[in-house]
Amino acid sequence: MKGSNAKQSKLLNLRLVLSQIVTLGPLSRADIARNTKLTKQTITNIVDALLTHNLVSETGIKKVAGAGKPSTMLCLNPNAGYTLAIRIIEGEYEIGLFKLNGHCINKSSHTSQATTLIQDICAYSEQLLHDSSIGKSSILGAGLIVQNNQLAPLDAHQFAKDIQTTLATEIRLPVALSNCAAACASYQLLFGEARELDSFVYAHIGERIEAATVYERKVLLGQNGITGALGDLFITPDLTVKKSTPGRLNDFSSLGALRKILKQPQCSHQALIEQQNSDNKKIPLWLTQAQEPLRVAIHTIESLLNPQTIIIGGDTSDWLLDTLLSQLRPLIPSISQYGERKVIRLIKAPDVANIALKGCSTLPLQAALDPNSTNILEIAPLQELSELQTLIYTSSQ
Repeated sequence: MKGSNAKQSKLLNLRLVLSQIVTLGPLSRADIARNTKLTKQTITNIVDALLTHNLVSETGIKKVAGAGKPSTMLCLNPNAGYTLAIRIIEGEYEIGLFKLNGHCINKSSHTSQATTLIQDICAYSEQLLHDSSIGKSSILGAGLIVQNNQLAPLDAHQFAKDIQTTLATEIRLPVALSNCAAACASYQLLFGEARELDSFVYAHIGERIEAATVYERKVLLGQNGITGALGDLFITPDLTVKKSTPGRLNDFSSLGALRKILKQPQCSHQALIEQQNSDNKKIPLWLTQAQEPLRVAIHTIESLLNPQTIIIGGDTSDWLLDTLLSQLRPLIPSISQYGERKVIRLIKAPDVANIALKGCSTLPLQAALDPNSTNILEIAPLQELSELQTLIYTSSQ
């Protein structure tokens, strides 16, 4: 991506430079100039502003060939601020406090009634900050994931937007909203397995199966920010020799489908994960019905997008995800198998138990880095922003 030296593009340029430092750092000012085509003076002004707010730090010296002057390297300062991560699943929610690089400082899980959900989240957020001895002025923003599996995707998205608007007003912080797959993709893009990739797809196996597509290092958001309903893909797996049953991917391979096999529709999110072990005699039934639809879905993704890789995570135990992925191989032949590959076609998301909340924590930073991500951000009217929030969300530096 190239920057602009026009005055009206100062915020765009700041985001561009910061994005370079976060995703490619450590790197020098000269590296940024080559990548963005911005002038030396523009980069100097932006880097000075970022250094003033401690958002980036200078680290080490890079020697250059010949008689050139050594370059000072720049990287993100993870201690410049913090983010809150809030994930709501029906009547359960998780809250975490994170550094800017996705490192978890503290987290907790709770249940709540719908009528008191926002108040409870605000109260526990304040308690989390107090227990960690961190002031609210140090918080860049809150990341938010809302999963309501009783609603159709469009209605669920509007439900989440309503919670985002109310939460931004009550918690008095910028709130960045995304689905779980896109949040996880953001973490992988900035700090995880996909840091050096240009394109990939992240698939999340939850009550519904979601996917996020990253192309040219940008998370594609789709019309109105709604995208990634991979589980709505129609699949016709050969379940028996004599017949095949048409249906959606969610009907076979989601955790909602697992609940039906276990006959425990009301068990909690955590209780469902705890049952995903080799001692549970019903798990093989789900694995048998889930594997072929997932193989078809992977083939569809590869045939349409041919990404560098597909990363799969989910609200699963490590054992269940490992077992499922082992049964998906060999993958159905597709265009992705041709040509030289730097990474394998299918990767298991590391730290699967924590990846969703980590992803959620990166959303406030992601909203600042990508101009196209600003529509995921909600700032309450008349909210007084901190210097850091002003710099990266509304800067006119």
